[in-house]
Amino acid sequence: MFKNVSILYKENDNLAINNALKVQDWLKERGSECNLFHSVGEFSTFSHSEIETIHSSDALIVLGGDGTMLAVSRIVGGRKIPIIGINMGNLGFITEIPRENLIECLNEIFSGKYEIEERSMLRAEIYRDNKTLSRYIGLNDIVIGKGIMAKISNYDLYINNQYVATIKADGVIISTPTGSTAYNLSAGGPILYPILKGIVFTPICPHTLSVRPVVLPDDFVIEIVISSQVRDVFLTVDGQIGFALKKNDRVRCFIAEEKTLIIAPVGRDYFKILRDKLRWGER
Repeated sequence: MFKNVSILYKENDNLAINNALKVQDWLKERGSECNLFHSVGEFSTFSHSEIETIHSSDALIVLGGDGTMLAVSRIVGGRKIPIIGINMGNLGFITEIPRENLIECLNEIFSGKYEIEERSMLRAEIYRDNKTLSRYIGLNDIVIGKGIMAKISNYDLYINNQYVATIKADGVIISTPTGSTAYNLSAGGPILYPILKGIVFTPICPHTLSVRPVVLPDDFVIEIVISSQVRDVFLTVDGQIGFALKKNDRVRCFIAEEKTLIIAPVGRDYFKILRDKLRWGER
């Protein structure tokens, strides 16, 4: 099924490394080629040729937690390369395959028993003095918020170029359906089914309780203007990439053309995941 596979594993994680070696041996036994065997993490770097190798793979096998999957999704950059996530962490909303029976699951997937889920990604563009400073893409969320020493800030919210409100809050979250079970959920935002088409705006600790999260169509554009004097306010992508913001900076967020393809086992029960990992419905 997948002949050319790259294995990516969480950096400095012995459990992930040992299981990655196990998967590499399994691939060799079944005649598939392991294109690349590489760590992913804060200190991992990829050469141009290694990135090209990843981009030429039929599939990626990723061993780690959800953070590893988020990093890999940005490396893939929307190319139509399905990702098989094997959970080496705790929750594992995106890395759904349990390590306890990973070979059994891989046998089923490589025999054609799988589904491919197309997950939306977010694009963020930062403008200062009408100039584009930076662009980012993420699978989970874009967060604009304070650092440790910052105070509550004012955020002007625009949707499709129309002014909505000035929000006094610790920050704001713009989330994909995939990211709805991450920071968005902790901030009181809604859970969206991961393949749903939509975008979520959630304030972080708003000064006024009437400011509530809102779910918008996936073709809407959310723009945030930093409207108060700020100190230590950052834009963060997937909790992994940061950019310092200033007063009057504008951040435009919208669903990207790029998608992340995630392989899920046939018959996977998403609501069982909520019950098992979030203790949904427990008394």
